[in-house]
Amino acid sequence: MGVRVARLLAFTPLAAALLQGPITVGQTTITNEYPERIAFEVRVASAAANVETVDLLLTVRGDTTTRSLRANAVPTRRPIAWVEWDPRPDGVPPGVPVTYAWKVRDAAGNVFTSPGETFIVEDARFAWRTLEGDDLAVWWYRGDDRFGRSIFDAANRALDRMRRASTADIDDRLHIVIYADDESFAGAQDYVQEWVGGRAYPSMAVTVQVVPPDAEADWIEDVIPHEVAHLFFYQATHTALSYGPPSWLDEGYASYHEFSSHHRDLRLVRDAAASGELIPLRLASGSFGVDAARVDLLYAESLSAVTFVYEGWGENGMASLLEALRQGADLDEALLQVTGLDFEGFQQAWWEWLGGEPGAYPTPPWEGPAPRTPMPTPTDRPVPPTTTPSPRSDVVFPPFPICCPLPLAAVAFIGAARVRDRGARRSWHSP
Repeated sequence: MGVRVARLLAFTPLAAALLQGPITVGQTTITNEYPERIAFEVRVASAAANVETVDLLLTVRGDTTTRSLRANAVPTRRPIAWVEWDPRPDGVPPGVPVTYAWKVRDAAGNVFTSPGETFIVEDARFAWRTLEGDDLAVWWYRGDDRFGRSIFDAANRALDRMRRASTADIDDRLHIVIYADDESFAGAQDYVQEWVGGRAYPSMAVTVQVVPPDAEADWIEDVIPHEVAHLFFYQATHTALSYGPPSWLDEGYASYHEFSSHHRDLRLVRDAAASGELIPLRLASGSFGVDAARVDLLYAESLSAVTFVYEGWGENGMASLLEALRQGADLDEALLQVTGLDFEGFQQAWWEWLGGEPGAYPTPPWEGPAPRTPMPTPTDRPVPPTTTPSPRSDVVFPPFPICCPLPLAAVAFIGAARVRDRGARRSWHSP
């Protein structure tokens, strides 16, 4: 894959006036003042009557909805229409492509919608440097070429590793935006808590992270592969038919593909199992909460459960599990197809793999009602086997640790992020 250092074009205006019937739409001028606003201006005209309304239609990649913003325009035959868009409340990060079009209606009832044009949202406060290829783009503004290359190389190696171990691939290029400090990162957000060190937007194929130029190499080798894995996982499992995998599978998959050792995390889970403090895996869905110790354990458990899949059923098993989810199977159906176990059976087998007594999965005290996982009726499920699968000899125990949650809506973030040992930073995940 060829790689080049280049400036990404921020905006692509309409090349010429567009005409349909009596209505004409001229060239659009876009003024980028992100994160405060992005302004759009265009001259429209109608040969039949006064222009009555002009609407700007915006579609963000990964969003199934189209925003319609009413422009200001004097009701004449040839008005100049303009409109401002504040992208922050919509949860739109830098690096995401946005398609825009104009819908014009005149007093005679004629309506024309211009063809869509696309621009890339860019934070106008900084002079961005870019390193891009066919599948990846990295933006940063502080640090030399070596720093940008270290981000790109870590992401590229992680992506290549996931591709080799999966039948899935990406449809959209992955975009990694790097802020050098917390203040700059927070300035691009509508709201952010002080301990948040990054956000991933899997549906938009974008991750925005705080990585200073003097960051340690092992920090980059953890954070960047983890975030790339979240973006890859989304594209590998998401369709209009898919249910949305649980947090433990998403987070475990991302953690598994980090490049550093996971010995500490896997030991934490085995110790919790031995001491009766293991949290049921069914609770590792949605929010992990805010308690640091609980979050830490749930992330480690997520990694452990994904490691169990790899050791028991290999890379082909994980690839089949992701594909089943992509094809519209719920978690029970996907697990049954790949492992012969429904979720409860899988949870019990994982517990026994950790050294627990058969049929004695722990249920330690916890606060709040247990979230209910939709299950088929008992008669629809086969009886799970009483023994765990034997580890495959061709599966290498992952030499790679952990971050981040799934949101309730585009701007309502839920779920807990892994509290990392270095700096106790977290990264949120958006839809």
